[in-house]
Amino acid sequence: MSLPHTGDARALGPQLGAGREADVYGYGDAAVLKLYRPGFGGHRNETTALRSLDGHGVAPKLVEVVDCDGRTGLVVERLAGPDMLTHLRRRPWHVYAVARSLAEAHLAVHGVQAPAELADLREVLAARVRDAALPQHLLDFATRLLDGLPDGDRLCHGDYHPGNVLHAQDRTTVIDWGAATRGVAEADHARTLLLLRWAIPAERDMLIGRLERALHRGPPERLSGAPVTPS
Repeated sequence: MSLPHTGDARALGPQLGAGREADVYGYGDAAVLKLYRPGFGGHRNETTALRSLDGHGVAPKLVEVVDCDGRTGLVVERLAGPDMLTHLRRRPWHVYAVARSLAEAHLAVHGVQAPAELADLREVLAARVRDAALPQHLLDFATRLLDGLPDGDRLCHGDYHPGNVLHAQDRTTVIDWGAATRGVAEADHARTLLLLRWAIPAERDMLIGRLERALHRGPPERLSGAPVTPS
């Protein structure tokens, strides 16, 4: 993979996308630059996760981390092909194939031991519960549930949904690792089901509903064809 030197400003291409935390630009022919906005720290999680996934084939290759006028930028491999949400809109009859690919990629992610530098998922969830301004009885209930969750050392994406999974040239790749944590795989899978049910734009509800039902047919192991071990 031929990549430009990060000091070459001429390599910076057009803006390809923008999110709450970062902007994405083309960077030469083989890379993109994900430029985080000041005040957001997701680049730390993303850098750690991408380095731990190097060689597993399920995430873009991290080339280097750069500083651009005080903003942290991640130079990563440029990937071709649409995300799976776009693919599903274009070919809704592929819903079960998309569900299988999502499950297979999620299993591959959970097969990676999370680096110790990533935050513990239970601690992240506990902080979110405390910040949610819940009534005391709900806060106590949620805290008891969290205290009862098992420890885990799996790499968890934290925002795994079809819009963050690309498929092209027989390769499925997971992007946007700013919410990565260390925890139990089942919690990451459960969050995906919640995202599909509640967080996808309304105009896509019909397609996502089909995908959700496909994923509800069983755990990722069953959808992917991998052996299912008893818990």
